[in-house]
Amino acid sequence: MRIGVITYYKVMNFGATLQAVSTFCYLQNNGHTPIFINYQSPEAQENIKKGKNVPQWDAQLDFVNNIITNQTEVCTCSDEVLSQVKKHGIDAIIIGSDALLQHHSFIARLRKGTRKPIYIQSIASDRLFPNVFWGVGINNQLSVALMSVSSQNSEYKLFAPYTVRKMKDVLSKMKYISVRDTWTQSMVMSIANMDVPVTPDPVFAFNQNALHLVPPKQAILEKFGLSESYILLSLFGQAIPKSTISELKDYFNSDGKQLVILPMPTGGDYEYDADVVIKFPLSPIDWYALIKYSAAYIGSNMHPIVVCLHNAVPCFSLDIWGRTNFFNKKVKDNSSKVKHIMGVFGVESNHRMIDNGYCNVSAKEIYKAINAFPIDNVKRQAAKYLDEYNVMMNNIIKAIQ
Repeated sequence: MRIGVITYYKVMNFGATLQAVSTFCYLQNNGHTPIFINYQSPEAQENIKKGKNVPQWDAQLDFVNNIITNQTEVCTCSDEVLSQVKKHGIDAIIIGSDALLQHHSFIARLRKGTRKPIYIQSIASDRLFPNVFWGVGINNQLSVALMSVSSQNSEYKLFAPYTVRKMKDVLSKMKYISVRDTWTQSMVMSIANMDVPVTPDPVFAFNQNALHLVPPKQAILEKFGLSESYILLSLFGQAIPKSTISELKDYFNSDGKQLVILPMPTGGDYEYDADVVIKFPLSPIDWYALIKYSAAYIGSNMHPIVVCLHNAVPCFSLDIWGRTNFFNKKVKDNSSKVKHIMGVFGVESNHRMIDNGYCNVSAKEIYKAINAFPIDNVKRQAAKYLDEYNVMMNNIIKAIQ
């Protein structure tokens, strides 16, 4: 089959790039022709334009363009997508994975400000229903599946009734739906009364689908000047103080391990004490390999945790995700996709929330949690998740044929 894929893949995000590459390789390895539909909102196009000649942007785009060789022209709406479907002879479409099933209502975006008493959070158009990521204007023309999509903690209980009816109509036309977390599962149930499965992110199958792309460990150690055993720290900002990072360095150095700073493509500067600092530009595949071969990962974002769990690497999450309320305070619920996946793997105790840029955790807590990480149990769950991924992909192909 000639299968179109719609997802975030030209973004400043290592995990988004790798989930797309994993899907591309799976389809290609199984005899299909994957064609990535280059859907970009006006905001996404502007970000790419601003990123031109920025070394890290160039590294991201070079990697994805060299691997994902079948791509359409840029599409900004469903009509343009359908035009490219016809031009490339696409038989069906897979939408996913990633945070594609988003909507953030006006009420949900109201916040208490500092300079203004109340303000409305700005949201890009591809994070508001209706859009192509929801299959609007597409899935009434050809077979479409939603694969391991996420709502990025959308406050679905605040959706307007009219919007919910439109969402239900679109979802009912899908040939297959699966989601990446229980929050999104509950959202789909609330909207359309559909009990959809929670399925793995494609990065959980990266070693199966794309191991040929991953450099060997010795090459990575030599390229980045690393010792045989190293711990990665990767943060968006000063979530923990420099003194805590220094303590972590001392703990791990006493075990003969380096503390290495792994940069985030987005985020701000922060103070740290470390043995090695990885610099940009950094290829997404080197980023994956650095985590895969590490002795442990400590830090933010979801896909680094996914890479760790997939490879049974001890990890500790300083989590930025989850809903915030009117006062910009974290809401203690199950909306964090990182908390969900760590719970699935039985390592939720290695998870702490970041609230207002700060995480209340000590170096000793992190060190003990890393050393107590249940590697064998995680390996078993990773093998189970790979089986679930393959079942999902088989079901998707059957559904869209």
